[in-house]
Amino acid sequence: MATEDVLLEVWAKKKTDSGGAEIRYPLLYHMLDVAVVALAVWQSCLQSGARHFCAEQLGVDEMEARRLISCWAGLHDIGKASPGFQCQDEATKLQLKNSGFDISGTRDHGTVTAALLRVFLRDTIEPDLARKVATAVGGHHGVFPRSEQVNKAQAGTRLWPVAQKGLYDTFCGLCRLDSSLPPTASPAPAFFMFLAGLTSVSDWIASNETFFPIDHAQDASLEAHVAYAWDQAEVALKELFWEGWQPASAMADFKHLFSFEERPLQSDAVNLACAMSDRPGLVIIEAPTGEGKTEAAMYLADSWAVGIGQKGCYFALPTMATSDQMFGRVRSYLENRYRDQTVNLMLLHGHAALSAEFESHLKRFDAHGVSGDDGYDGVGAGVIASEWFTYRKRGLLAPFGVGTIDQILLAVLQTRHVFVRLFGLAGKTVIIDEVHAYDTYMTSLLERLLEWLAALGSSVVMLSATLPRLRKDALLKAYAKGLGQIGEDVPAEVSKVCYPRISWTDGGAFYAKSVGRTSQEGTKELRLRWVNGDLPQDGGEFELGDQLQEALSNGGCAAVICNTVDKAQQVYLALKPHFPGMADDGGPVLDLLHARYLFGDRRERENRCLVRFGKPGATVHSDDGDREVRRPGKAVLVATQVIEQSLDLDFDLMVTEMAPVDLLLQRAGRLHRHQRTPEERQGLVEPALWVCWPQITAEVPDFGGGTQAVYDYHVLLRSWLAIKDRLAIRIPGEVEDLIEAVYGKWECPDDLPQELKGVLVCSKAKHDDDMERERREAEDRWIKWPGFNGELWRITYETKEEDEPSLHKSHQALTRLAGLNVNVLCLYGSESLAFMDKRRTQPVDFGACPTLEMARRLLKHSISISRRDLVETMVGGDGYRIPRIWREAAPLRHHYILFFDEQSLCCFDQFEISLDDELGLTIARVA
Repeated sequence: MATEDVLLEVWAKKKTDSGGAEIRYPLLYHMLDVAVVALAVWQSCLQSGARHFCAEQLGVDEMEARRLISCWAGLHDIGKASPGFQCQDEATKLQLKNSGFDISGTRDHGTVTAALLRVFLRDTIEPDLARKVATAVGGHHGVFPRSEQVNKAQAGTRLWPVAQKGLYDTFCGLCRLDSSLPPTASPAPAFFMFLAGLTSVSDWIASNETFFPIDHAQDASLEAHVAYAWDQAEVALKELFWEGWQPASAMADFKHLFSFEERPLQSDAVNLACAMSDRPGLVIIEAPTGEGKTEAAMYLADSWAVGIGQKGCYFALPTMATSDQMFGRVRSYLENRYRDQTVNLMLLHGHAALSAEFESHLKRFDAHGVSGDDGYDGVGAGVIASEWFTYRKRGLLAPFGVGTIDQILLAVLQTRHVFVRLFGLAGKTVIIDEVHAYDTYMTSLLERLLEWLAALGSSVVMLSATLPRLRKDALLKAYAKGLGQIGEDVPAEVSKVCYPRISWTDGGAFYAKSVGRTSQEGTKELRLRWVNGDLPQDGGEFELGDQLQEALSNGGCAAVICNTVDKAQQVYLALKPHFPGMADDGGPVLDLLHARYLFGDRRERENRCLVRFGKPGATVHSDDGDREVRRPGKAVLVATQVIEQSLDLDFDLMVTEMAPVDLLLQRAGRLHRHQRTPEERQGLVEPALWVCWPQITAEVPDFGGGTQAVYDYHVLLRSWLAIKDRLAIRIPGEVEDLIEAVYGKWECPDDLPQELKGVLVCSKAKHDDDMERERREAEDRWIKWPGFNGELWRITYETKEEDEPSLHKSHQALTRLAGLNVNVLCLYGSESLAFMDKRRTQPVDFGACPTLEMARRLLKHSISISRRDLVETMVGGDGYRIPRIWREAAPLRHHYILFFDEQSLCCFDQFEISLDDELGLTIARVA
């Protein structure tokens, strides 16, 4: 039974050709294909840091580790040599039965693989290690097989064991899997996640018929097929644009990389990069906006790529808008640093296909479109994004990526193929911006992620303008824990180093130093003014509008930041009589920006804001082409929190609703952000922050239902107490004291009114309960920590679903806990006859799976809705889900549909929903 001809009868894949004949692809071929692809990935795609990590874990040199890992990956499908898989059609079942084979067995071939390899691998490695390797490669379809499943697996009797052992021996002979590991070899869970990820990725590539066609000639010898597989693997990696990039051989001068002289903070980062370039670590940079944290982080990533062969970088941001803007900056850096190389850079978020810059950057190609050394269509070396990497789960595999933090938090949530994400991040540098923007739930996930990144040999840089000391220390400890430094606290002398600062750890100890500031831009005095933000009642006066109109009587650019979309829409309408007409740049004097516009409209408004209020001399990429920043003489932008993070905007004056103090400071970072003359600022020479005064009842502040629904009331109270008597805030000198006053250890002040003290104590108890609940929610969803010493399958044993709002939240792999939200396509007409436009000239076909171009057009008509009562009604069964066939288009998979009439009105259940070109989506509940 173990002869080559007979072994080739065991199939892995099959299809029917155009003439109706069935073609089968031998299992042995596919196993060899996967092994060879894994070899090629190791050789062409993994950098020295990842290869060293694997060799160190196994206790062998890199060549031996390469051979073992590729062979183990190839063995992933040996479970297909079993009755449960081979007997999937009646003809095969009858043939096997007549040949004397047992025809009943376990259907899941991954489980059978784990059962077989537990036994077969004991010839070369210790039983415990054999069990773990078997589990890792047996989980290549997304979930590790459980021990009880493996123990009960029916791999077949009678002739099956002979066939399986013959297949194993033949494969191992071809791969030369004949040596054993040191008896002391005891890889950590991180290694097995890496192995599982590499196995899945290699299987995906080797299963792609473009590169490994089923109808490939099958009359060649096995040795000849190995040579053929190697050629195909090289073609695949080349055409998927995964190979080609290599780190620079030497560290670069900062000015050479970024075309400007380094600032004091960046000088400190450069010095630290030189000191840490030979080992991975975590660096946390805390400094005000405008000090160059982003470039400092990029330089650190570059130094690790040169020093220890980190295999690229992922830049994580809080929102899609901030990701889009950062994409251009990272692209410019890469094009400058690797002018003679092809570099794969991906934009990763749900609407990445709609990014104008990413679209211009994405080079489409078919399977035969790349040849020679000139790249695709003769474009030559450059930064290229491969569509292959845009598919779900695989986006983090590209050497370089920019996207939302959600993409990396999914790497520690119990989801199918979670190990593919960890494999993609292993040995990379991960840069996480706006760290202060995340709540307790997300921060808990972030700590678990830091543990895994440390265990996988990844470096991390975290950036924040304002970070509480306790949170910073927890992040440092999490990374150190992943390196095996468990339970040690950050020493007080390190924790209390003055802000702005850089803190870091490489597993040996914790360090921190206060960093220098740019004299011109790094220090400013923020003038505070309390104002009445109440909306006018029954046609009355709008006090804030009058004050703002007077302040801008000579011109200037102001922002008014509201905490909810509804409030932003109301404030915008109330300000319209005060700021009519068009500005001197051709745009409206009064503008509005929030998250409840159709995605295409929101992108247009975001670009308009960047053009009007962005950095002088900058270029903004949009669907209409590149536009230079042009600041209007007078303009007011009413916006929500969408402008407070990472967007490079600059205002002369700002009005804000009350918010936690760190977010107030973050918003104020958009005040006088860039150097401008007094004439350019129309006389508004001091950065001024107007804060809306809360309603006071019995000496207890009420910040409004919308604000208190968004932010924790206790944090709002402490923030108000910290700033209510101030006339100014010195930045950065007073930043840390304010942050610690709100987020540090707390005792209720004795000098407060009794009513307020009681509210503070009660709100603190609720705050603590909410934080504990969020931590438990994170623990219910995350994978176990990398030091877990139990069965491998237990690390991810309760998989959750991604992006499925119709499920109860306990079954969802949530990266954010802040309420439900759904993605909605806003169409016109009805289920029977739908259109994308109000004039009904662009029909929609619900009976066909949308093409990529159609999906992109539909996404421009999408919107994310988070209003709780409406969302609950939609996901509770009353909402109209997209047709089942549309769910094959990944960008649309979990969308709902709202149908609007000719007046752009949708009456849904108890809601009246309107699409307004000026206001965006408005939602009203009707009786």
